Amino acid sequence: MKAALIEKPRSFKVLEKDIPSIKSNEVLVKVHVCGVCGTDVHIYEGAMPWAKLPLIPGHEFSGVVAEVGRDVNGISVGDAVTVDPNITCGLCRYCRSARRNLCPRVESIGVTRDGGFAEYVVAPASQLYMVPKGLSLDEAAFTEPVACCLHGIMRLSIRPGEDVLIVGAGPIGLIHLQLVRRAGAGRVIVVEVNDRRLKLAEKLGADLTVNPSRDDVVKAVNSFLGGKGVEAAIDAAGGSNPLTLALNCLEPGGRLLVFGVASESDVWSIKPYDIYKRELTIIGSFINPYEMDGALNLLASGALNVKPLISHVIKLEDLEKALKREIPNTIKVLVKP
Repeated sequence: MKAALIEKPRSFKVLEKDIPSIKSNEVLVKVHVCGVCGTDVHIYEGAMPWAKLPLIPGHEFSGVVAEVGRDVNGISVGDAVTVDPNITCGLCRYCRSARRNLCPRVESIGVTRDGGFAEYVVAPASQLYMVPKGLSLDEAAFTEPVACCLHGIMRLSIRPGEDVLIVGAGPIGLIHLQLVRRAGAGRVIVVEVNDRRLKLAEKLGADLTVNPSRDDVVKAVNSFLGGKGVEAAIDAAGGSNPLTLALNCLEPGGRLLVFGVASESDVWSIKPYDIYKRELTIIGSFINPYEMDGALNLLASGALNVKPLISHVIKLEDLEKALKREIPNTIKVLVKP
């Protein structure tokens, strides 16, 4: 089979290798498409130390079952599937208390074991989810990122009528935009430096879009909301600067979801007195412990529209350009191996 391999940071090649064999509890999936995530870029750049190199990356994928292990039931060759890439131990106190995303022994397809930037990928049968009829495999490849966003939205607990700020209008920010709308948000403001993404945010339901390279975001938010801030804010960009911007736009009593992935070396400077006096809440969100089914339901029902997010569909040979951020005007890049 053909596969993309990151041998070490910034060392990439497409090669031919044997189709992997499966264990009795595993399934071989013929990959239809795999999305390029910021995590893949971080692995390529060497900014994700827990990734195990050399590695075939890719964790946002869909495909068709090609082979089934002898102990697997309920899954057949030819089934259309998507995969939860995060494999937990099931034995630790986190797994046993409905917090398996915090499992200290988590393994991740495309991060600690070979992933979906290949013609075939191996996954435990327990990680597979059937793609509902009527949902395309391209759309199904969004299930994992949608599930992650859904987990974050559930932790943020949007109340009907609350005004919400989203910093970042990449695929994650645009998914969050649609989810907060479904959750009953009042007015939704999206902040982004890329004007093309801002226009798409407007089409997907943003009430106000702000480019921070041109405008003072806090002033724009206060003016639009009649002198107040937002009740909830989501960092969908990652890093201390977007977090500070989001924090400054919060109403007293507001809540901030830290969703975007910052560099491990990044340090956020905040005033404890500000958190205390304004009674702010800062919430973390990590991967997707139990939201894959919900994500598939949202996609299959049409409640969430990810088709406009697909900006490029490329070959495996062009993947390094995406990892180097050399493809212009990207929103979501899908790779068809």
